[in-house]
This record gives sequence, C-alpha cells and structure tokens, in this order.
Amino acid sequence: MRVGKNIAFGLAITVGLVVMQNVEAVRSQGAGPPSDLTRMKQTEYRRPQPQPISNRALVDLGHDLFFEPRISASGKTACASCHFAELGWVVTDARSRNDSGKLTSRKSQPLIGLGYAGSAPVGWDGRSATLEAQAKASISTGSMSMRETDTPVAVEVIEERVRSAPSYAAKFNAAFPGMPINLDSIVQAVASFERTLEPALTAFDRWVDGDQGAISESAKRGFALFTGKATCSACHTGWRFTDDKFHDIGTTTTDLGRGGATKEEALNFAFKTPTLRSVALRPPYMHNASLANLDDVMKHYQKGGIDRPSRSPTMRPIELSEQERRDLVAFMETL
Repeated sequence: MRVGKNIAFGLAITVGLVVMQNVEAVRSQGAGPPSDLTRMKQTEYRRPQPQPISNRALVDLGHDLFFEPRISASGKTACASCHFAELGWVVTDARSRNDSGKLTSRKSQPLIGLGYAGSAPVGWDGRSATLEAQAKASISTGSMSMRETDTPVAVEVIEERVRSAPSYAAKFNAAFPGMPINLDSIVQAVASFERTLEPALTAFDRWVDGDQGAISESAKRGFALFTGKATCSACHTGWRFTDDKFHDIGTTTTDLGRGGATKEEALNFAFKTPTLRSVALRPPYMHNASLANLDDVMKHYQKGGIDRPSRSPTMRPIELSEQERRDLVAFMETL
C-alpha cells in the first residue's frame, strides 16, 4: 500500500515537472500566433526597406563634415557633439553645451529616421523647414556659431577653413563636380548624410516579421496598450513612431514651442512628436528633459499634463495599473 502511494506520488511529481517544462517552453516561444487585430496593428508598424543612396560621394562627404569641428565658429564643436550614434544620434545630457560654452535651452532631438519625414519641418518647434536650413542656421547663427561670445566668427572664415583642408578638395569635387566649397554645399552634404541615419533593426521589428519569441509577453501586452487603451499611437504612428506633427502635451509653462515660432496661440507649448526608435537609450525625456525615465513618462500621460486651451485633444488623463505601466515600458524597450 505504501509502495503504491510512493509510486503515485512519484508519478505526480513527474507529471508536474513535465507540465512545468511545457509551460516554460510555451513561454519561451511566445503564447502562440498573434490575433488578427494584432497582425493588423503590426502591419502599421512594419519598417520599409532602407532608402537607396543615390550619391554615395555626397553622403560620405556629409559623414565627414558631421564629425568635423572646423565647421563650427570655435573650431571645437561638431554636429556629432550633440548626436551620438550609439544613442540613436542624440545625447543623454539634459542640455548640451553650445559653441559658446553655454547650455542649450532644450535637449537635443534624435536624428534617426529623418530621411523619411518628407516635408515636415525640423526641430522641437519646427523653425527650420528642412535639414539643410537647420544645419545652415546652426552654423551661421545658432548653436555652432559662438553667438553668445564677444568673438563671433564669420561664415566666410569657416568656409575658408574647409577649403584649405587638403583632404576635402577631392571629396567636394566628387560630391559636387565643379561647384564651390561654401556654406550651401557644406550643409547640403551634412543633410544628405543625416537622411541616411536608419534606426537599428530591433526585437520589435523581428516580432513584427513573425518571430514570436523576439519580445516578452509583457512587451506584447504593452504593444496592445500602446495601440489601444493608452492611445499612444494617436501621435506615435508608423514604423518611426511619430506623426511629425506638433502637440501640447502639458509639459511646460515657459517655453512656447511651436507657438513661439509661428505666433499662433493654438500652437503654444506644442512640440514635435519625437521618434520612439531607440527611446530607452536616451533618458531624460521631453524637450526640457523634465522626466527622468520611461516610467515617469507614462505617469505624466496618466495625469494628462497641464490642462489649458492649447493642450492636444488627444492628451487626456488615462487610467493605468502599475502592471500596465510596466508593460508599456517593456514594449518601448524593444524599440
């Protein structure tokens, strides 16, 4: 009798272990294929093939100039000073140092995926119509111009520095045959390089392409929340996770953002929707770096931000449990 009980007990343990192993195997492989609704949502976020490069010499020149301190007034600051490749072409500093040695008024924006933004204006407040216009303004009057010092440097001096560098003569001739080396050709090359900055292939992309084990179950729940109850996808649309538009999400009372650039009260405190690609790499968040981590970002959206006439109609308080907030963060970490 006792032997029978021992055998039964042993069988129960064995069955239990087999069940646990099977459950673990299911967990490791994902909980089965996605629903039709999830597949439909995934399709909206499937990344396209990289854009072809029509002028490799121009892009290579732009790459060199992007990392070239000669194109700043001081000769010490480069575009790359505020845009690190390993962070999604941005920095984690709340404020960067401009060419005058002063802190900038806003955090740098990521550059990844801007080649797909079409005619959308550039920057937190969209004051530049194109990447060329942004680079030109930065060099001539903006963050790379030493404008806040008593010793500004003329654009002509910067142009001559580049012309006199032996390594650049052949590169400019290959990119712009017969054209002069001047500010216009410099910023055209820089902008051409910036348009090639593709987001890295991520776990999320592998999941969208059918690898059910590429992201965790928590992240999958987060995607469902992102595209559903949490309404994040109202602004963070498409595979770059941005609508390239401007919204007041209630983060500041001092910086007018797009409203300051356009003088339209309806756009006061509105800032451009940033891409969420590589978002987990670049805290703190928002144009003013006011939110330390992604959990704080989700808490801000839960509260709905500052309620005022200019606040975006898509920005309303939402109820999220602690687990749902964790799931949303887990999802963003897959990007």
